[in-house]
Amino acid sequence: MGLQIDYMPVGTGEKCGDAIALRYGNLYGSRNEQTVVIIDGGTKDSGQKLVDTVKSHYETDTVDYVFSTHLDSDHLSGLTVVLEQLTVGKLFMHVPWEHLDEISSLLEEDFTNDELEQKLKEDLELIYEVESIAFEKGVPIEEPFVGVPVNDNIAILGPTKEYYETLLCDFRNTPDAKKSAIEQALEAVKRAAEETVEWLDDRFDLDLLNDDEITAAENNSSVILTFNLDGYKLLFTGDAGIEALTAAADLAESVNYPLSDLKFLHVPHHGSKHNVGSSILKRVKAGTSFVSATGETSKHPSKKVTNALIKHGSIVYVTRGRFVLHHNEAPDRGWNTILAEEFHEKVEN
Repeated sequence: MGLQIDYMPVGTGEKCGDAIALRYGNLYGSRNEQTVVIIDGGTKDSGQKLVDTVKSHYETDTVDYVFSTHLDSDHLSGLTVVLEQLTVGKLFMHVPWEHLDEISSLLEEDFTNDELEQKLKEDLELIYEVESIAFEKGVPIEEPFVGVPVNDNIAILGPTKEYYETLLCDFRNTPDAKKSAIEQALEAVKRAAEETVEWLDDRFDLDLLNDDEITAAENNSSVILTFNLDGYKLLFTGDAGIEALTAAADLAESVNYPLSDLKFLHVPHHGSKHNVGSSILKRVKAGTSFVSATGETSKHPSKKVTNALIKHGSIVYVTRGRFVLHHNEAPDRGWNTILAEEFHEKVEN
């Protein structure tokens, strides 16, 4: 089965995002032999690049499925452009105001459901904008939770509805949410990150990643998707952290679908060292790993992370603000081959 995965350039400097288009099927055949998918839209500029890529390289103006992994603007904003300019079969997106009872039960301040819904739509206006455009265009919206069917080739491995609802009140824009232990820990991480970077020696026999890294609630709410294309297995992780990835690996293994034999991995959160640990990378392995990042800072991607992936046998590519294509059994575009990441002997602590 043919496959093309197109990564758009998103952001500059420390500002990274995701905007991914892909198609699979008989890529030498007609459109009805192919499935076209968009995973996140990045900024509005990268959203336009997605539209142009689908029209020029996929030769269609129709996308079968659009997935919003989570609410960060550098993943979501470009979907407004996609919805405006392309015909979309279905939008998979979490909608926080569909979970009012769960949110209100954890708030310190009392709201009626109507008041809370209005407040959420004001504070999470980009989600509301995407939802409104979808309604206007007649695009059905479904929340992407474990157990929600997509098609025979695509499955959702995370989050469960129950896990998502436990995260909602720790979202930064949830009104008057009680400050949680995770929020306090993230503040400590931020303070530590402001200190001078310390560099460490790394070798193939060393294991430098931590298993106790903390990830923001919004990021752990990311949709985790797997594609199985005649045994060619892909995993897309959004900005998910260790907790969310572990739950996805547990689920996959419980149905005899291990994530240790992937062909392709989208590395979470632009290669941040706060999103993966040693234990999860022993369970989630791929022949090829892609990092969507500008490459202009030591954080995205972390050399610790790219080294760890290499140690586990993956060939790692970083987009570095470029259009980058991964393909299998697909027409040749005549593009140049980019260099894989090298192993770094010095990594940030």
